[in-house]
Amino acid sequence: KIDTAMEGFATGFNLEGNTKPGFSVENEKFKLTFSGVFCDERKNIVSHGFECCYDWTHVMELVLDATEDYNSVADVEEKTEEALKNWLTTFRGWGLLSSMLPIEKHRYFILSLAYASSNWNEATGGPYSVEKIFDTVRYVYENCPGKEIRHLLPRLGVWFEDVVEDTVSFKVNERKKSFTIFLNAKWMLEIKFEVEKKRVNTNLLDLAAEAVAQQMTIEDDINRLEIPLTLFDNVYDKFKDVEWVRSHWNFKAELELDDEEFSEAIEQTDPEVLDEAETTEHSIEINNEQDHPEYSENYESIEEVQEVNDETVGEELEVNDETVGEELEVNDETVSEELEVNVEIVGEEQKVNDETVSEELEVNDETVDEEVLSDYANPDVVKPFVETSWTVEDESTLVSSWGAIYLFLVIFAFLCF
Repeated sequence: KIDTAMEGFATGFNLEGNTKPGFSVENEKFKLTFSGVFCDERKNIVSHGFECCYDWTHVMELVLDATEDYNSVADVEEKTEEALKNWLTTFRGWGLLSSMLPIEKHRYFILSLAYASSNWNEATGGPYSVEKIFDTVRYVYENCPGKEIRHLLPRLGVWFEDVVEDTVSFKVNERKKSFTIFLNAKWMLEIKFEVEKKRVNTNLLDLAAEAVAQQMTIEDDINRLEIPLTLFDNVYDKFKDVEWVRSHWNFKAELELDDEEFSEAIEQTDPEVLDEAETTEHSIEINNEQDHPEYSENYESIEEVQEVNDETVGEELEVNDETVGEELEVNDETVSEELEVNVEIVGEEQKVNDETVSEELEVNDETVDEEVLSDYANPDVVKPFVETSWTVEDESTLVSSWGAIYLFLVIFAFLCF
């Protein structure tokens, strides 16, 4: 139920494509045609979605309403912009507004809509409808300072542009202008329309007023006309129509003037620039030949010398590579022989050291044994041992101690040598 209800807030979107490019609406004096949508200054899947899946009828009606009591192009732009700002905050405009906003900017408003939709009490609020829920939530936000829905509005602008196309007669386009609605939020959307101001002459009075207005250059000149007061309104109205057409021709004249000035500038400057450039280049060549004649004469020699140098360098590199290879082989053999000699010398020294250590240890053992025997032969030394009941276990302990000392001395001598 909630998903279905939330889809109801996407106002304006449909799959039927009711207002594809070419769709138009009109009133008595103006015709408005939908041209298309640009997203980020190009056509893409987003612009295609807005062209084919959004109903622009309400927006186009706002523009047509702004043309009522037409006064000037600027007046229509101002009225349209103000009307759009108000309309986007309504239920009908919420679908377009919410589709352009980043989700973090209006998520609380969406959550409020979902909560109100799921907890709607028909006993107190009346029959359920998505528009009623939207108006209720909007009322709450409008009464919370700083939370008004207008704060969600993106940057918005509208403007007219004169239409000039080479493939179409200027006479056909003199009453047509391009009208753009610009919305800058998640994307930069440009909604393009074509506005045509109709030429409405229903009687001789309209024709006469039009002829008079075409002779006026500024609106203040109309006040100086010597005509009945009842005709001034007709002339003023036709003067606005003349201004609409005149802006097109003024724009065309400016473009043609720019093109003519550009062409004249090219025609005037290009020959002189080319002649001066050719003269300068020729002079530089002559000066180079006069000041440095060896440049032109020795150019081929320089190339030949370069080729010879390249060949010489190549040969030298090959010779160097062979020499380096031979030197490396000799060095490797020398190093191997030296290592073998060093290994043999170290081995012989090690053998000599081991024999010396063994002889010293034997001498030490003999000396120690003689001292021990002499001690045992001495009654003063033997007596304490006898008195202390010397046993076989004590004797073995003594022997083990001497054995440990002997092993320690052998290891120490090996490490020292």
